[in-house]
Amino acid sequence: MVRFGSKPAGITATSPTSVPVVAPSGAGVVDTTVTTPGSTGNPVPFSYVLPPVILDVSPASGPLAGGSTVTISGRSLATATSVLFGDTAVTPTALSDSELTAVSPAHAEGEVALVVTAQGGTATASGAYGFVAAPTVTGFSPVTGLPAGGTLVDITGTALATTTEVTFGSVPAACAVLSDTRVAAVAPSQPAGTVTLTVTTTGGSAAAPGVFRYLL
Repeated sequence: MVRFGSKPAGITATSPTSVPVVAPSGAGVVDTTVTTPGSTGNPVPFSYVLPPVILDVSPASGPLAGGSTVTISGRSLATATSVLFGDTAVTPTALSDSELTAVSPAHAEGEVALVVTAQGGTATASGAYGFVAAPTVTGFSPVTGLPAGGTLVDITGTALATTTEVTFGSVPAACAVLSDTRVAAVAPSQPAGTVTLTVTTTGGSAAAPGVFRYLL
């Protein structure tokens, strides 16, 4: 007989050197013992692990080519062995019991479920991660502004919904996503001259055609 604490386990086979069993339900750490007609062996600790829980995924989207480091927060993640992005598995790095990271694989455009597998079971977050196409920028208006900044610029293009940054040259601007095809940005202060506008999304970056001119 094999016991986990006070509960007997289901024995599936026997051999002179091993006894495969199905652990009964339990919690915490219990002593496992093997009893034969001759004696009972020394107890060995066995730990019951809670099933994992996914509470947050950041970032929630990334490029079709993959390669983004995704942080998954939750509970009972320390023993995670696999993360599924849709039907593609990757090996995670557990940072603590409440956080792990995984590098997104290449995938077709669209939202997928994330499934974390750990010793305690699996956790699924449906539609938790989106693979997004790289953005394009087709134009912006107005094309001029004052060196003091403050000009509201309307930027048009495609795949702009996950915009994280707009830069005028190398200077980041305050921005807001209006739709998948429009982003508004406030031109930052810059010396007189011309700069290129660049939009960065979770799917990649794209430079706008033409230049924005700071006029005295």
